Amino acid sequence: MTMFVEKASEGMKPEELLASDRQILDALIEGRCTPAFLVDITGLSKPTIHNRLNILVAAGHVEKIHTSGLYELVDDPRKE
Repeated sequence: MTMFVEKASEGMKPEELLASDRQILDALIEGRCTPAFLVDITGLSKPTIHNRLNILVAAGHVEKIHTSGLYELVDDPRKE
């Protein structure tokens, strides 16, 4: 796990993204979201949303901007 986090801190390449990552990024392009909102609009499970958000945050693509669990897109890894 540590090895993945170290790699993720350098950012993710588009080919490393899962379909769930793409769904989350699509939602965050539209604006800030909470995990509960992401569950509602993507249909993904709460654990999947939390896991993938943590990975996207570690990679520097998403930022948790409030302790209530509000997230925003910082850098879309799909854009060159």
